[in-house]
Amino acid sequence: MELSTFLLADHAEAANGKLYVVGGAWNRIAAATFPAAHNHLSVGAVIHVPWESTNEPHDMELRLVDADGAPIIPEPVHGSFEAGRPVGMRPGEEQLVVMVFNFNGLVFERPGAYEFHLLVDDQEMGRLRFDVVPIEGAPNTA
Repeated sequence: MELSTFLLADHAEAANGKLYVVGGAWNRIAAATFPAAHNHLSVGAVIHVPWESTNEPHDMELRLVDADGAPIIPEPVHGSFEAGRPVGMRPGEEQLVVMVFNFNGLVFERPGAYEFHLLVDDQEMGRLRFDVVPIEGAPNTA
C-alpha cells in the first residue's frame, strides 16, 4: 500500500471515492495565547491499495503527537477499511481509499511541532508535521 495524499485542511469530506478539500495544504497554526484551542481541522488521506490487498480488511490508526512523541489526543483514532475488487479489475490494478478525519476543539498546551501519524496494519504509512506558533507581539504568549 502507498499513501499518496496526506494533508491538513480547514474542512474536508470524503464522498463517492473523492476527497473534497476547503482551505487545504497548510502546516502552521498561529495562536495568541497558550494553551490554544483550534476549533476545527481536517486531515485528508488517500491510500492506494494494490490488487493483492483488496477484498480483505485492514486496520487503520491515526495518532497526534507533540515533538516529544507524547499523545495530544488521549486515544488514537482507530478504524478499518476494505477495498473491494470490482468486476473487471485486473491483477496489477489498484483501488483508492479516501479518508477524512475531523477534529473539533484540539488544545495545544504550548508552541511547537506536532505530527499526525497514519498506520495501516501496524505499518506507518506517513507523518504529517505542522507547527503551532505564537503570534508575534500578542500578550500572554508562551
